[in-house]
Amino acid sequence: MSLTLKESTLVLAKIRAHHGNAPITDLEARTFHEELRSDATLADAMEAVKRFYAANDQGRWMLSGDVNTGIRAIRRTRIPENAQIERLMDQAGIDSDHALTYRRRLIKAIGEGRSLEQSHAIAVEASRRLVVEAPKPKQKTRPVRHFIGHGQAKAGDMQIQDVIGGAA
Repeated sequence: MSLTLKESTLVLAKIRAHHGNAPITDLEARTFHEELRSDATLADAMEAVKRFYAANDQGRWMLSGDVNTGIRAIRRTRIPENAQIERLMDQAGIDSDHALTYRRRLIKAIGEGRSLEQSHAIAVEASRRLVVEAPKPKQKTRPVRHFIGHGQAKAGDMQIQDVIGGAA
């Protein structure tokens, strides 16, 4: 789902088209690519550039942070209203015990750039799975206490003569 270097360079080229089409160096392309959201899509990034320059009346250059902010804003508008989420849950037969899981997964999938239909399918699947699995019990091991030195016998296994030496 994330942008390739080639795709992020296209986004940078679209930004440069607004400022005289200055050539893009390899370092600029790689730096811009690294600074973009890891879940950015080409369509969202291009739409963010379009919206930025449509509202830009000061001639300011768009930066990678502006692209990320634009993508967040675009995705926020895709999140359905609560009433629509309720209808989707009713259609899928999701009960109140699984509603929170459904909502969270739906919003997360939309935030990752997926369509409402894709996000709904992912959320339904997630809500039907057991969300919290029981932790596996850890094996308890008794600590072994030794005398100083490697390979010595346990203190409780030794005879008093061995501990104090000689005749006891």
